[in-house]
Order: sequence, then C-alpha cells, then structure tokens
Amino acid sequence: MEDQQYSSWKIIKRLLSYYKKKKYLLLISCILILLATVTEIACPIILSNFINNVLKYHVLKMKKNLYLISFFIILQILSSLFNYLYTIYFSKISTEIIQELRINIMNIALKQPMQVFDQKPINSIITKITNDTESVKEFYETILSSFLKNFILFSIILTSMFLLEWRMALISSLMIPIISIIVMIHQYYSKPIIKKIKSSLSNLNNIINEIINGITIIQQFNQEKRFIEKINYINNKNYLNRIKTLKIDNLLLRPLLNLISSIVLSCIIVTLKLFPIAIIKISIIHTFINYLRHLNEPIIAITGQQSLLQQAIVSAERIFKFIDSPIKQYGNDLALLRSGEIKFKNVCFTYPGTEKKILHNININIPDKSCVALVGKTGSGKTTLSNLILGHYTVTQGKIYIDKKSINTLSNNTLRENISIVQQEPTILYDNLINNISLNRKIEEKKVINALYKSQLKQLIETLPNGYMSIIGQNSDSLSQGQKQLIGIARILVSNPKILIFDEATASIDSESEQKIQKILSSIQKKSTVIIIAHRLSTIINCNIIIVLEKGKIIEIGNHQQLLQKKGLYYKMFTYQHDYKNI
Repeated sequence: MEDQQYSSWKIIKRLLSYYKKKKYLLLISCILILLATVTEIACPIILSNFINNVLKYHVLKMKKNLYLISFFIILQILSSLFNYLYTIYFSKISTEIIQELRINIMNIALKQPMQVFDQKPINSIITKITNDTESVKEFYETILSSFLKNFILFSIILTSMFLLEWRMALISSLMIPIISIIVMIHQYYSKPIIKKIKSSLSNLNNIINEIINGITIIQQFNQEKRFIEKINYINNKNYLNRIKTLKIDNLLLRPLLNLISSIVLSCIIVTLKLFPIAIIKISIIHTFINYLRHLNEPIIAITGQQSLLQQAIVSAERIFKFIDSPIKQYGNDLALLRSGEIKFKNVCFTYPGTEKKILHNININIPDKSCVALVGKTGSGKTTLSNLILGHYTVTQGKIYIDKKSINTLSNNTLRENISIVQQEPTILYDNLINNISLNRKIEEKKVINALYKSQLKQLIETLPNGYMSIIGQNSDSLSQGQKQLIGIARILVSNPKILIFDEATASIDSESEQKIQKILSSIQKKSTVIIIAHRLSTIINCNIIIVLEKGKIIEIGNHQQLLQKKGLYYKMFTYQHDYKNI
C-alpha cells in the first residue's frame, strides 16, 4: 500500500510549493505559454480563411490572401519566440529551485544524528543530492511547463472545436475519460517499479564507491571477480526493472496513439454520414481535422511523460523523506565553557536501532586541565565514550556534565567551539595549508602560521613549492601520516578548546612524529583537558588518570604506577607491548 504521508498528489503539491518564492517569474512564464499557445492555435484559423478564399474566388493572388499569408508567417515567428522565452524562464526557475533543494538536503545532512551515517551508506545521501535532484529538475523544467502548455492548448482547441462543429467535437471528447483511466492504471503499476530502479542505482553507486576506496585490498586479495559479480547482479536487477517499465509504457501508453488515430477517423466518417456534406463546409472539416490533429499532440505529450513524472515523484519522495527525518537536537545554552571538567554519572548507552548495550553504568570524574587516557581492547567502548562527550550521540541512561552543566543543555556551537578531536585519520581538505588550519574561521593568518610552526611543521612548509599557500589534499603524496596528524593538531592550537580528544592519533605514525606530538601535548595540557584514546600505552604513562575499559565497563582506574601494582588487565597489556617492543 502506498505511504499516505507521501502519496503522489501530496508530493506534487509539495513540489509546487517551491514556486511561492518564484511566483513573478512563474507568472511571466505562464503568460508566455499562453501567448505561444494562442499563436499556435491561430495559425489553423488563418489557414482556413485562406482556403475559403481560394475555393470561393478561385484566385490565389488576392490582396486579402497576401495579408493572410503575411499574418500567418508573423504568427509562426511569434509562436517560436514565445516558446523560446518560456523555455528559458522555466529553466531559470527550475535551476534556482534545484539549487535551493540541494542546499536544503546538505543542511539536513549536516544536522543528522551520527547514527544516520553509521547505518546508511554515504553514497545514498550523495545520490539524493545528485541523481534524485536531477530527476526532480525534470519535473520543473520539462514536465510542468509541458503540462501547462498542453493543458492550455487542449482547453482552447477543445473549446474551438465545439464552437466550430459541436457534433463532431462531442464525439471526439469521448476519448478523454478513456485516456484518464489508462494514465491512472499506468501510474499504479509503474511507481513501485521506478522505486526499485532508484534503489538499485543507489546500491550501484555504493558498490562503485566501495570498490574505488578499497581498490588496494580488492587487488591484494584477488577479489576483482567477486565485486564484478556484485555489480553484474545489481545491473541485471536494474535492467529487468527497466524492461518492466518499457513493457508497461508500450502496453498502456503506445496503443493510445493508435486509439486516438482510430477515434479521429471514426469521428470524421460518422459525422460525414450523419450530416449532408452541404451542411458542413469543406473549410470547416479541414479546420476541424487540423484542430483534432493538434488535440492529439497535448494528449500524447502528457501521457508520454508519465514515466518521467513517476521518476520525479519517486525521487522527490526519497528527498522529502530525508529532509523530514529528525535532526540532532541540542540545547540552547550558548555560553562558552569556563572549564574542561567532565562528569559521567551512571551512564549507559545503546546504539540506536540495536539492543546490545555498549556502555554499562559509567561513572567518571575528570578534573579541569587533567590528562586522561582511555585504554581497552577493540570494542571496549573507548570511542563511544568520546562520541558521547562530543555530543554525537545522546546517552540511553544517566547524565553527562561538562563544566557542571548537563551536556543536553549545551548548544551545538558551544560543543564545537569548546571540544575538539584529533582523529587517527584527519581529514585534509583540497586547499592550501593556511585554509586547512583555519577551516574558514575568522582567524588571523599570523596566528595560523604561528600554530603551524608550533606544530613542528616547519620542515613540511619548507619542502612545499609555495610554502603554506601550497595546495594539499587527503590523498596528497607530499604528506605523511604523521604530518597529517600534526596538521590536525595545528587546527587545535588556533582554537584553544577547553577539551581535546586524541582518538588513537599516534596509532599509525612513526616514532619521530610521535615524539613531536607528545611535546605539543605537554603544552596543550596546561590550558585544556586532554583525553587520549590510547593504542600505544607507552604514550600515556604520564597521564593523571588512566581508565581501563572492558566490554563497556570500567574495570580499573588510576595512574600508570597504581595500575601496574594492581597487575590487572592494564598490567598485562603494558607488559605485552613492552615485551613485544623488545623482541
């Protein structure tokens, strides 16, 4: 059953609501369509008068006929001009609306809860921004303008036909309900198939993205054949669904052309048999046939765009469902934090959409300007704790306090300006070094350059062709993993956060870079609370507090010496790493 919240008519109504801000441009476009249609319809009338004059007076070169021919040519030129102008206006409106729609999608994407990105492939969002918006653009640029023009054309022609010869017009109008029923049947059967096509295209994008990002692993483990089979499987499903839509089009829409032609022929034959030829002038028959031919065109155009319309509706439904999805809620407290004190009180956490509890009754007190390490095996809950501090997730049970305020009361700006993170794989933008540090924030260039040198990046700057104005990127060959980490640290130095989280930031760097980071950390600790998610335990021996996690529970807490004396899990992990290092 069709989702009532996103029925076809409601989606179309919502798409039309975007015209509110463009009502003047739309009005101009509609006037141009009306003028284009009127000039098109007037041409057969001029032609009819011309034929009447020729048949009546048997003279081709009458002055009146010359005027009619001239007027006919002028109307044709005007018709072409009006058609051109309304096409330009509709293209302008559709482009502006799609830009607005894409910005809306991005704004919503940036405010989505973190679980959205955990549960959905990134490419599904990219598909909405690119492919789906292009399908919706067809609605504004082609379908709607075509519908308006053809509806006006149909209405004027039908009215003219009744004024010209109501008996033939009445017979011709019998085809309207038949066509309406066929269109409704087409919509009913085609929409579910088009949904499957859109879904398969999204899956195809995800697979291609996965292949490109993991090409090294795929080639290393000889997985090319398996991924080609996956692509072939999705392509085949897409192919079969497209064949279904073609069958529906050819079964329901294409025979419509034959139906209309048959009705046209029947209409003429029946009318001519019912009424003597003398009653109906030849010029009227000619004009009527001309109108009837023109009447077919809007019907064929409207029905022929049913597939495009269904694609636009399905794409719009996907977009609106995403736009209407709940965004991450933050508090209203805009005040900057005065300290980096953190308190966890009976905190439990379960990831949304799952039942497995990740954290169990976590109670931690982290003093301001202290250095705290989170230690544990993979899956113990270290990164989850940091995500809760960053406000990416809301606790299932319990409370988190930062600077003696509940984290739920803090605004998004307060969290972002006061809490920073250096990840294991920092994101490097395709931009110069200065902009990679400032991130478009209003920070003096002098302060950014100072942060670069404090981050031990002097050697890198000297090797780059244009110094700190050189363009770098995530896949830049000029950057080592350690240098990327130092760039991440430079971002922290210019923002002076109250809380700094190091998410296993030294796990995959060389010893020289590790020493540089340790030196920088020592200076940061004088101003900020530092939380280190540790991989190399040798890097955290000077921390004030070391918290050992196992299966989402705190099993040990203390400093380095205290934990070694307990000879628990921390002692085993540390001695194992120490012995392994000495092998």
